[in-house]
Amino acid sequence: MEIAISVFLVIILLTTLIRKNISNTDPTSKTDQENNNNKESELPINGYYQPKWLFSYNEKDAFKKLKIISEKYGLTLLAKVRLFDLVEPIKNNPKYKTYQYKIQSKHVDFVLCDKKLVAKCIIELDDTSHDTSERKTRDEFIDKVLISTGYRILRIKGVDIEKIEQQVAEIFLYPNKTKSPPA
Repeated sequence: MEIAISVFLVIILLTTLIRKNISNTDPTSKTDQENNNNKESELPINGYYQPKWLFSYNEKDAFKKLKIISEKYGLTLLAKVRLFDLVEPIKNNPKYKTYQYKIQSKHVDFVLCDKKLVAKCIIELDDTSHDTSERKTRDEFIDKVLISTGYRILRIKGVDIEKIEQQVAEIFLYPNKTKSPPA
């Protein structure tokens, strides 16, 4: 009986060693398979993407009008700026990644920078897409984040050059006059 148990244990041990050896030399072992998947799973590029307009018609019109104002005051106008390029979560915060994920895929329509290219004023063009409750919640979040870091925000439905120029002048010529965003 002891011989039978010993033979059985030796067979199990040999089977285990053989299987382990086969998996180490098998070209489809996990690490090699992962490497092959990376090479084989590369998606083709040609014919799978198409160009996209940078601006909607409203955004294009707004950009042209805002450019006139920015040039008049010697400011730089930027468009479609990632929120993550304007603000970032405070380092060493235990929830750093959570805060980062909340801002990483969002952008603002326009940014006005001073002569030193320091962003000061955010301009959001609120067309009809901003009327949904989901979008309003998103806009409120973005506003809170930007205001908490010192930016001024102008939310506009359309570009009334005179009105916006007055607000821009208040922000850049009289920066200490008001700290809260205009209503």
